[in-house]
Amino acid sequence: MEAPRVRVYRVEGLDCADCARKVEKALGGVPGVVRAEVSFQSGKAYLHLAVPEAVKEAEARVAALGYRLRPEGAASRGLSGPWPWALASGGALLLALVLSRALPAWGSWPYAAAALLGVLPLAHKALRGVRQNPFSMQALVSLSTLGALFIGAHAEAAVVVFLFLVGEVLEAYSVAQARKALFALSELLPRRAYRLGEAGVEEVPLEALRVGDRVRVPPGERVPADGVVLAGEALVEEGVFTGEPLPQAKGPGERVLGGSLVAEGSLDLRVERLPQEGFLAEMERLAEEALLRKGQAERLVDAFSRRYTPAVLLLAAGVAFLLPLFQGDFLGHLYKALALLLIACPCALVVSVPAAIAAGVARGARAGVLFKSGAALERLAGVRHLALDKTGTLTLGRPRLVRVVPLGVSEAEALALAKAVAQGSAHPLARAVREAEGPHPLPAEGHRTEPGQGAFARVGGKAIGLLRPEALPLPPEVQAQARALEGEGYSLSLLVREGEALALLAFRDAPRPEAREALAALRALGLRLHLLTGDRKEAALGLGGALGLAEGEVRAGLSPVDKLRAVEALAAQGGVAMVGDGVNDAPALARATVGLAVLEGTEAALRAADVGLLSLSALPRAFRLSRKTLAVVRQNLLLAVGLKGVFLLTTLWGITGLWPAVLADNGALVLVTLNSLRLLLARV
Repeated sequence: MEAPRVRVYRVEGLDCADCARKVEKALGGVPGVVRAEVSFQSGKAYLHLAVPEAVKEAEARVAALGYRLRPEGAASRGLSGPWPWALASGGALLLALVLSRALPAWGSWPYAAAALLGVLPLAHKALRGVRQNPFSMQALVSLSTLGALFIGAHAEAAVVVFLFLVGEVLEAYSVAQARKALFALSELLPRRAYRLGEAGVEEVPLEALRVGDRVRVPPGERVPADGVVLAGEALVEEGVFTGEPLPQAKGPGERVLGGSLVAEGSLDLRVERLPQEGFLAEMERLAEEALLRKGQAERLVDAFSRRYTPAVLLLAAGVAFLLPLFQGDFLGHLYKALALLLIACPCALVVSVPAAIAAGVARGARAGVLFKSGAALERLAGVRHLALDKTGTLTLGRPRLVRVVPLGVSEAEALALAKAVAQGSAHPLARAVREAEGPHPLPAEGHRTEPGQGAFARVGGKAIGLLRPEALPLPPEVQAQARALEGEGYSLSLLVREGEALALLAFRDAPRPEAREALAALRALGLRLHLLTGDRKEAALGLGGALGLAEGEVRAGLSPVDKLRAVEALAAQGGVAMVGDGVNDAPALARATVGLAVLEGTEAALRAADVGLLSLSALPRAFRLSRKTLAVVRQNLLLAVGLKGVFLLTTLWGITGLWPAVLADNGALVLVTLNSLRLLLARV
C-alpha cells in the first residue's frame, strides 16, 4: 500500500488557535485525508493524503468555514484580517454620530444600522462554523450585539462591533508579523549568485543554481547555498546558525552554510545542496514540525479552555434569567450577561502557551538549538542533571598526535618513518600521524594492515610498523614510559623497525575549544554534571580534569547498557538531559528526560534525540532559552487569566460593560502575542 503523501498549505484567515482546531476538525473529515494537522503558529495545514484528489474537497470544506487553502509558497492576498469591514463599520459609526447630532428626531436608529452593518460578516462566519464550534468569538460577539440592540443599547452595540473588527485587524496583523518573524530564516539567502563557468563569472538568479555548480562569494555577500570551499580564505559570520558572535575562518575543504555572511575575504565553493533544500530550509522545517507537537502546558490550557467557555456561558445564563427572578431589573441583568458572553471567549488563554513556544523554537533555531517539539523545550527547563558523552561531544572526535618519545632515533626521523607507514592506513591514529606537523614522509612501499596489530610498510628496504604497545615485548624502561603516558590519558602507538622499538607516539582527542566555557556556564545554571564514557578511566579523568570536572563527576568504561542504566537512575532524581553523538548513545538519548545530539554526530543519535545542537556552545543557550520560554508562558497565562478574571468580576458588579469586555479580550490577545515575541530578541 502506498504511503500517504504529505502536502503543506497556507490557511488564509487563520487568526486564532480556536480557528485552527476548527479547520483541523473539518479537514480530518474529508474522504481521502488520512490525517490533518493545522498549526496556528505557522498558519499552515499539513494534509496526509491517501487520494491526491481529496485536495479539492478539502479546499471546499475550508472555504465553507470562511478560510482559504493556498499552496505553500503562493503569494499572499494583500492585508490580513477583515479590514474592509472595519473601515465600513467605522465609517457607518461616524455617519451615525453626525446624523444623531444633525437629526435628533431619528434617535439612535443610525447607530443600529451601523451595528447591523458591522455584525453582518461576524454572523456570517459564525453560522458557517456553527457545527465545528457553536461558541466561537464571532458567535458570541454577534449574540452580544443583537442582544444590545434588543435592549435598546444601539450606540454601544455599534461601538462594540467596530472595536471588535478593529481588534480582529490588529490581531491578524500581529499574528502575520509573528509568523513572519518566526520563519524568516530563508530571507537570509541572497536573491542572486555569482556562478563560475567557462565564460567567467555570471550573475544568475538563486533558483538557477544546481548541485555541483561553482560559485564565488565576494566580501560582504551572503553564501547562496550549502557548499564546500574550493579556493580562497575568508572570515565567515555564522552567528545566525551557531549564535557565535565572532566570525570563523574558512578555507579549502571546509563546509559553509547558505545564508552565512562573508565578512572578509572571498570564497569559491561547490554547491552541495540546493538553496531550497539546504540547512536553513531544514531548520525551518524542524521548527514547524516542533510546533505541531504540543507540550504538557499547552494540553492543560486547551483542556481548561474547553471547560472555561461553557462555565462562563452558564454563568451568563444564570445572570440573565435567574437573578431577575430575585432582584428584578431584567434588562440590566441581560446587559451584564451580554458582556459576559464576550468574556467567555478563551482566545487569549489558548494562544498564550503556543505563542511563547513558537517564539522559543524560532529563537532556538537562530541560536544553534533545534528543538524537535514544544514538549522538549518545555521539559528541558525542569531537568536538574546533565549527562555528557566524551568522544565527539566534549572532544573533537579526532585524535591528534601530541607527543613523540624517541627510543634511539631522533624525533624528526621517527616522525618521518611513522608518516611513511601511515600513508597506507585509514585508522584514526594513522590519520593523526599524517596530519601532524613536521617532516615529510619517507618513500615507502608494500603497505599493509593487520587487524588487532597495526600498519606496516617497507622503508629503505626495512620493515617498519606502527603497533599497539601490547603487541610487542618491551624492555622494562620502555614499559614504564608507556604506563606513565597511559596514566596521563594518552592513547599510544609504538613505532618499530625490524622488531626494534624506535619511538612511542602519544595521541589525545583534544577537547572542543568551547567545552570548558560551556561546562562552566552549565554549572552556573545550577545543573549537576556527569561525564559518562566508554573510554578508559585514565583518559576520562584526564579530560575531566582539563575541563574542570571533579573525579566524582566522571564515570568511565561504560557500555551502552551501563549508560542507559545511569541515565535511568538520574531521571528518577529530578530529570536528566543527555548529550551524545554516537550510535552507542542512542538508547540513553531516547531514555533521558530530554536527549540532545550534536549535529556533527551520527544519524542514529540525531533520530533518538529531542534537540539538535549546532555546537557545544549552544548547550547553555538551550537551557537558558527553555527557562526564559517557560517564564514567558507563566506571564502570558497570568495576563490572559488575570484580565479575564478582573473583567468578569467588574462586569458582575456592574462597573464595566460591553465595550470594555471587547477591549479586554482583544487587548489580552495582543499582549500575550507581543510578550511572546520578546523571546525573539532575548539574549541567550
